[in-house]
Amino acid sequence: MRNKNSVRKEVCLMFVAILTALLSILFMMSFYDRIMEGAGLDAAEMNQVYQYQYTMIVDRRNMTFWQEVYDIAREEALKNNAVLELNGTDRGQDYSKEDYMDMSIAARADGIILEYNGEDGLQEKINEAVEKGIPVVTVVHDAPKSLRQSFVGINDYQLGLAYGAQVANLTEEDTERILVLQNREEELEQNQLYSLINNAVVKKVGQDSNIQIQAQNLISNSQFDAEEAVRNIFQSPEGPPEILVCLDEVTTECAYQAMIDYNMVGEVNIVGYYISETILDAVSKGLIPVTFTMDAEQIGIYSIEALTEYLEVGRANAYYTVDLNFITRDNWKQWQEDGNGK
Repeated sequence: MRNKNSVRKEVCLMFVAILTALLSILFMMSFYDRIMEGAGLDAAEMNQVYQYQYTMIVDRRNMTFWQEVYDIAREEALKNNAVLELNGTDRGQDYSKEDYMDMSIAARADGIILEYNGEDGLQEKINEAVEKGIPVVTVVHDAPKSLRQSFVGINDYQLGLAYGAQVANLTEEDTERILVLQNREEELEQNQLYSLINNAVVKKVGQDSNIQIQAQNLISNSQFDAEEAVRNIFQSPEGPPEILVCLDEVTTECAYQAMIDYNMVGEVNIVGYYISETILDAVSKGLIPVTFTMDAEQIGIYSIEALTEYLEVGRANAYYTVDLNFITRDNWKQWQEDGNGK
């Protein structure tokens, strides 16, 4: 016959198990409600039960580029009986992308769309999600050594050739310094994009040139951090480089503003990224010689397509290549007239 202590212990264990189960259910319900609210659904859509719940995790959710990608992806998700939430590290909370991955895994999201920049621990989180049955699609930058199901974007080789051609075109005999502002955690010698830019410049000016081609990691969680980093470059003792290569929207806008503030128009050539209103206006005036943009619509549609196909068929394409466009003063107007300008 069991003693009273043994019975009490079993009752306590049962109570803890029930409490844990209730908390888990409440967490999942809260996560679902947050997804529904964060997806910007109207009253009728809020009352609908969706088959799939996806989450998109990026660095800066307030960037124009990611808002455009999200709007497209959200509409595509709704067409496929899914709801999509956007999370980013600039949300005013102390959450990292790794934290958002943990939340999505704990809540058993049906799929994750992730902007991967080589952060420590994030590849392991991708693998953990996939091992628990949650497909992960990486966008813009890939995590080829992870278990991710699909990658949507442009590979570094294509991007490096494109950037290299434009940087080489801007390089002149009196060019002394070129600075590439990287937006991912990666060692310089492993960066294919940087290497291809370097090769393109060397091919134009020759091996004996004294041009310094440098790279600097510039991953930040806020626009303020990016502004400060770019202003430090312009205020450095040696001054800014003649060519400044930017690989995201915020850095491009910060570099453009710093060039104006420090009265260096004509002294610094900015190779930009994306086509926000500010960037496109600068391109149209010739203040930014060239800016690149990945097709945001394709990224949004292909990301949802990859997740949905994997969940319904059990497989999906490993690579979805999107279009890469470069816009200059010569073609920006035609680019808009053709319906590419948003």
